[in-house]
Amino acid sequence: MNVKKMIPLAALVTVSLAVAQKTVTLGWSGAITGPTSDAGASYAAGIEDYCKYANAQNMIPGTKLNCVVRDDQYNNANTQRNFEDYVGNMNVAMFLGYSTGGTLQLKGTIQETKIPTLPGSYHIGNIDGADSDYLFLPISSYSEQLVSLVEWIGARKKGAKVALVVNPSPFGRAPVDDVKKAAARLGVKIVDVQEVGGNNLDNTALLKRFESAGVEYVIHQNTAGPVANILKDAKRLNLLGKMQHLGAHYTGGEDLTKLAGDAANKFIWATSYYMYDEADKPGIQLVKKIGAQYGRKADTIRSVHYTSGMLVASIAVEAMKRAGKDVNAGTVFKALTGMNGSKAFNPGFTVGPVSFSAKDHVGAESLRLLQADATGNFQAITGAQRSKLFPLVHPLK
Repeated sequence: MNVKKMIPLAALVTVSLAVAQKTVTLGWSGAITGPTSDAGASYAAGIEDYCKYANAQNMIPGTKLNCVVRDDQYNNANTQRNFEDYVGNMNVAMFLGYSTGGTLQLKGTIQETKIPTLPGSYHIGNIDGADSDYLFLPISSYSEQLVSLVEWIGARKKGAKVALVVNPSPFGRAPVDDVKKAAARLGVKIVDVQEVGGNNLDNTALLKRFESAGVEYVIHQNTAGPVANILKDAKRLNLLGKMQHLGAHYTGGEDLTKLAGDAANKFIWATSYYMYDEADKPGIQLVKKIGAQYGRKADTIRSVHYTSGMLVASIAVEAMKRAGKDVNAGTVFKALTGMNGSKAFNPGFTVGPVSFSAKDHVGAESLRLLQADATGNFQAITGAQRSKLFPLVHPLK
């Protein structure tokens, strides 16, 4: 035997692993800066950190995850360019989107390229219609969240006067029609709909308008920043006790109480996620572990949007793991649509498991209503539930 030509066993193993290991790309495009970045920055951090953790844990055997996170500044044209680059130059196996407008703009392209997509937008219209085969909602839709809040109001007062305050974007406007239909069925009166963005530093005129109209409940479809400004002004005007404020997923959590302080007390919030202070939940334990491991600031780790970023990354990783040796858009899509029944996925971040099928593209369908207490924490006031009325006001096509 020629000793000089011998290759050390460790080197052979390293070479074999390098040859055997494949790389698969997961791409995200969203608002790390610009409008709604108060949610998007933490969402992006959750995706980045879960991807690092997945690689460190070798969660997709034989495959290295190339996780690319890009700031599109909430600009649909940037989102489009990012998606095209992922598909054309990076052979992306799955796309993680963000905004409602960007997702709706991409619907036809997603259908054409057959790239399974999980957006940060929970607009039911993302998965509605013939061009939505490859789009999946991670959790319950904005419409179902808000209809659940309308049901809560209707159970307490028939004829209640309600105002809607929505972001001036497709994200904000998306659930308005469904909320109006639900209110009509329940005998709840929608007396005003106003669009409010992140530059709402003085909401006196808005709140006085609501007071004059006899508004008793204000439902928000927005991010935490604009909602916090309204709550602080409502406190200054001594109107908090006259109007109960409520909101969908992106309005609440510690992101809201951090900005609004005690003005957020009693705010009612609809979401599918577990909270940071629910320390007994395995998913929350993992959020804290990963956040600390990768040096995130406390505010980021505590944000529900950090958890929601981890959820979409975990769904993608699990689908890639189930895809087998050949991880590509087609095998990942098949894995996603088979994620149901005994094969449902439960990473522990949400109040129910993630379940998809060829006909059902809503993942964690259950949600809870929570209410902020005097300490700034949100406490559940319902168990995990589905809206009974939502399927009637918005049957999927």
